[in-house]
Amino acid sequence: MNNSKKSIKWGFMGAGAILDRWMKGAAQCDDMEIVAIASRTTASADRMAKKYNIPNVLSYCELVKREEIDVVYVNTIHPAHAQLAIMAMENGKNVLVEKPAAVNEKDFIEMTECAKKNNVFLMEAVWTRFFPIFKSIDKVVESGKIGKIRLIQSSFGFSVSNESKSSRLFDENQAGGSLLDVGIYNLNFANIILKKHPSELIGMCSMDTDENHYNVDETAGVIAKFDTGEIAMMTSSIRSKMSETAYIYGSKGYIEIPHFYKPETAYVYNDGEIDTIISKVPQKIDGIVDEGYQFEIDYVNECVRNNVKCPQYVTWDNTRTILAECDKLREQCGIVYPLEK
Repeated sequence: MNNSKKSIKWGFMGAGAILDRWMKGAAQCDDMEIVAIASRTTASADRMAKKYNIPNVLSYCELVKREEIDVVYVNTIHPAHAQLAIMAMENGKNVLVEKPAAVNEKDFIEMTECAKKNNVFLMEAVWTRFFPIFKSIDKVVESGKIGKIRLIQSSFGFSVSNESKSSRLFDENQAGGSLLDVGIYNLNFANIILKKHPSELIGMCSMDTDENHYNVDETAGVIAKFDTGEIAMMTSSIRSKMSETAYIYGSKGYIEIPHFYKPETAYVYNDGEIDTIISKVPQKIDGIVDEGYQFEIDYVNECVRNNVKCPQYVTWDNTRTILAECDKLREQCGIVYPLEK
């Protein structure tokens, strides 16, 4: 550990299952400490505190008033993201908020105004954007090896079992559905590759497919067209297991990216040849395997140390624009969450 660095102290607002994965990334990072956790229920916060030796279990109000906390990680259900992030920022805390940063564009604009007013860091936790393999993929695209990009395809979905029908994923009051949970990765991926947002966007979804009458997008399909003719075809689901593979098709070849939302490998196909790009997530701690959260966490730590307020990799404009795209897609599907009425 480099003792010359300021140790960044974190507090958690939320005690959900995502912490079990996130903490494996945090374990790989130097010069940081988790000092407090808060949740809707003391019992869930207690469980996580005991599991990860977090010294303080607090209420949300108590946590944001703790002077030693440098940054708060908001990892609650979707509708609470904006409210809790604003609470933290109004108390001078830097914030990393799980995706989606807010339920809609309007709420995120309110969050960015709060960040500006209080001069604090705010970032949506789109961990995908930090994987180093994307720099190698960019180089392949820029080299012209696959020619001009014509089409991007990506899919991300899983099937929730009948026993899990009470899940937040099926609850419109918790902004459930596939689009905000996993479909948002597709929209981010297209932006990562093309470095721009679509000029046209068309979406459709299936909902209310059985006697339970769920008013959320259970499976969604999206077609995006970009200003110079590129097309992105994206699918997401909480009803079907999907490949989690993305393809970038060019005029001369294509790139295949397994597990595109946490990519470590890519295959470049050109003229009958296959080149393999490998960029494994480094593992520093025996017995703890991080999927890649360390990249995002390290970035936040460095931003806080260096007094950076507006993140470069997950910009406010990208988050706002992608939430606006989700708003438009939900409108096309006729999905309005009760909290928006």
